[in-house]
Amino acid sequence: MAKLDLKLDGKVAVVTLDQDDNRLNLDLAISLLGILDRVEKETEALTLVVKSGHARVWSNGFDTDWINARLAVGDKEAVSQFLAEDIELRRRLLTYPLLTIAAINGHVFGGGAVLSCCFDFRFMLSQHGYFCIPAIDRRYPIVPGTAALLKHVMPMYMVEDIILSGRRFTGKEALAGQIITAVYDESEFIDNVMAFAHGCGKGRWIVGEMKKVYHLGVLEQMATDMEHVEPGVVRV
Repeated sequence: MAKLDLKLDGKVAVVTLDQDDNRLNLDLAISLLGILDRVEKETEALTLVVKSGHARVWSNGFDTDWINARLAVGDKEAVSQFLAEDIELRRRLLTYPLLTIAAINGHVFGGGAVLSCCFDFRFMLSQHGYFCIPAIDRRYPIVPGTAALLKHVMPMYMVEDIILSGRRFTGKEALAGQIITAVYDESEFIDNVMAFAHGCGKGRWIVGEMKKVYHLGVLEQMATDMEHVEPGVVRV
């Protein structure tokens, strides 16, 4: 299973992604779903923080080496299973009964950037780290749920730029475009994220109910995503 570390700090569950540059593949998607279940069922946490153990990368998106290796041996089923689990991971986060924070302490690309948009709050560094979804350059079409999600969390001019140009945004540019909540210097990043996390815990039931309604349009589109995935074709 993927290397994930879980620690509790009061009512805050802190998960550290520690799988190289945290590229998304079937193993990592299943592991993340498992740790979400563990936090919900085995702890009393009210807020979830997900950060990276990598010094400069939160997630480099889809694991293209793993995808290409599976396709090279004709294992289209494994790729389709990964895409289904990735969509389920997004759905799970959008309906998760804890407030969620993506502590993006480095670059976040492609499917990793899409995944970060499923969190309730996102924070980035002021010195380094790009937010980018280069699907157009990778020739990975987006699914309806991704388009709906991006429109849900950022202004349209940013959506168009991200989808049609694959442009890289710095933390400060992402903040100006309202993709993220705040940027901090590296020396104060985790302290400020944790202070925010400790201050925003709410009851699980009401958080879950609010999210189901707030994200309803995205969830409806996401429910159709696998209809747009052909065996062996990667979509973000």
